[in-house]
Amino acid sequence: SYTVRTLPASARPRPGTTVTLTPRADAGEWTRPAQVHALARHFGSLLRHPVTFDDGTGGPGASVNPEPAPWTRTYPTPGARSRALAAYGEEVFGFTPLDTIELDLPAVGLKGIACVLPEAVPAGRRHGHRVHVKGMLLSEQAEEILPEWAFFVRCVVDAESLRPTASRESLYEDDTLAAVRDALAERLRAWISRTAASDPELLGRFLQAHHLAVKSLAVHDDEILRMLLPWLPFETTDGHTTLDEFARTHRTVLVTSSVEEFRQVAAIASAAGLGVVNGGYTYDRELVHRLPEIRPETSVADLDPATLTAHLDPVDRETELAAAAYLALARDALAVFDCDVALRTFHPASAPALS
Repeated sequence: SYTVRTLPASARPRPGTTVTLTPRADAGEWTRPAQVHALARHFGSLLRHPVTFDDGTGGPGASVNPEPAPWTRTYPTPGARSRALAAYGEEVFGFTPLDTIELDLPAVGLKGIACVLPEAVPAGRRHGHRVHVKGMLLSEQAEEILPEWAFFVRCVVDAESLRPTASRESLYEDDTLAAVRDALAERLRAWISRTAASDPELLGRFLQAHHLAVKSLAVHDDEILRMLLPWLPFETTDGHTTLDEFARTHRTVLVTSSVEEFRQVAAIASAAGLGVVNGGYTYDRELVHRLPEIRPETSVADLDPATLTAHLDPVDRETELAAAAYLALARDALAVFDCDVALRTFHPASAPALS
């Protein structure tokens, strides 16, 4: 319940609203001047109109939002702008971005930055993004403004047209939010495309940290596939290398269906001069099979056991005679399966078995 009373005109000498909060005995810390000022800056630092905090001591008021958002300011050079945006991202998120991507969607009045994480994160782990609506901080954990595959960035945005939920803790899922999500996804794709074309060193650092995110995107995005598949790292019989480097040595690329199969055959296939890629990791087998779309001169096939056994060497006659008794026992045991037994040797000799 509440009561309403009329104040004399002298109580409000000028237009405006006063809200008086009286804390409970155990919540007094929340109304201490330093805490109130910090909270006001936290939530209102991007408000367009100047807001001043008065601690009631009679001194000059402290500004809540002394500077406009960094993406709205003018800088002497593009480099100075990039450094300022990166510094803001580091201040907000606590890490130095690998790069910063400016976001600008005039149709919905959205501006901001996406900070590329400098280290890998688990696939599917979605970071929260800092979302302001008309300058006021709405959420620091908004996940819905970007698609799931974009887990390699964290964003700070300010938007005019996004709708907060009734609790004002998250965004209302509507057509506008869906359109914003799609448009921001295109900005990230464009950044990847631009980086691939103009900054190989940055691309290398990005792929080293976030190759799994790019692989998940390349599976469904032909443009990203065409640009980045040759650069993506894979585990092969030549070690960890890009498909482009691997295909220069091996015109026929063989791919395993599991990590276990690759580990079993890798040493023997390498000694036989076969080029095999580990297709057991997420997305890898599907992506390797699409390599001929980018490199038509390269053929790709699943590893067939017959391919490997064809490269095993027959033993000399003396060795085969020495193993005759064992071979006879083996043939008797396998006769019910209509199988024959052949004695072969393979390299390296350190490989314990091949099945």
